[in-house]
Amino acid sequence: MKRWMWIVFAVIIAVGVGSYSYTRYRLQEDSYTAEMRTGEQALQARNYTLAETSFTHATRTKASNAEAQRYLTQTQTYVDGQQALNARKFDAAKRNFTTVKNTKRGATTLISQAQDQLTLIQKVQRKRKVYQQEYQKAAELNKANEFTDSNVVIAKLLQDKQFKQRYYQDIRKNALNLQKQNKASLKTLTGSTPVIPSASQAVTGMTGSNRQTQRTPATNQSATSSSSAPASANHSSASSSAASSSYSDSQVQTTRAELTAQGLDGSSYSDAQIRAILQRATGQHLSLAQAAQTMNYSSDQIQATRAELAQAGFNANQYTDAQIEAILQQASLQHMSLAQAAKSLQ
Repeated sequence: MKRWMWIVFAVIIAVGVGSYSYTRYRLQEDSYTAEMRTGEQALQARNYTLAETSFTHATRTKASNAEAQRYLTQTQTYVDGQQALNARKFDAAKRNFTTVKNTKRGATTLISQAQDQLTLIQKVQRKRKVYQQEYQKAAELNKANEFTDSNVVIAKLLQDKQFKQRYYQDIRKNALNLQKQNKASLKTLTGSTPVIPSASQAVTGMTGSNRQTQRTPATNQSATSSSSAPASANHSSASSSAASSSYSDSQVQTTRAELTAQGLDGSSYSDAQIRAILQRATGQHLSLAQAAQTMNYSSDQIQATRAELAQAGFNANQYTDAQIEAILQQASLQHMSLAQAAKSLQ
């Protein structure tokens, strides 16, 4: 074969091989570019599964390219952070999102999203602290046998829409369990299913526990040993000052049940007196039991008591107003009638 024919043949082979290599290179580049573009679009759509798949394909297309591997690692770390956040493992989530945010020459979309997640974690942790404090307050009231007041705190928590988010589910579960315990305790004490106070009732001052300090065992024992108010007080003029208050019938019934749970005879109080007790508890930052036991007696109450003592055969005019108040308090504390209380103080 002539020499020139060999030359032509060699040129043809060289051109063929070169064309194949170039075509293969272009296909590889196009595939890599397409996979990276798909991955970045998936990140913007927060479709991290698709993004991870696309970046994985890109790494296999161009194994020598560090960008695809960097994006893949960054995406995987971000997903790990999301999983940790959903599981309320906040420290692990912060580490992962911080790594994503600090990735040099990483995906800008992920860097921005990681920063947003870090900001979210800060807000969630602050909110969790507030929710945990409220739950602890409800738990302390439960231990002090202030079951209705405990449920008031829980009702406020449950009315908060953010409290339903997954970041607070553990605290919410504990609050719901505590609410069930409070209901069971009140039912045992009162013999009927208690009315669960709403958040609006808590705001209008249904009970005094939201403003008082935690009661000590000694004061709690004092509350549970207290007796009922005398029946004659039901006809006092406390209604004149309390009737204008905005407490609803359901609040009155719930308060009456709580007074009974604390050792007082809630049924012995008229609706007007219950409203007066609520008003006093709100105005002077007292618990319901404290408000009931230390409520000042009006002049009409004193006169009504003096009249009842006169009907019982006592010389009621001999008692000063202070003595009448002492008789009323003695009757309340010692489970006595007015006549018995008057005799015990002679």
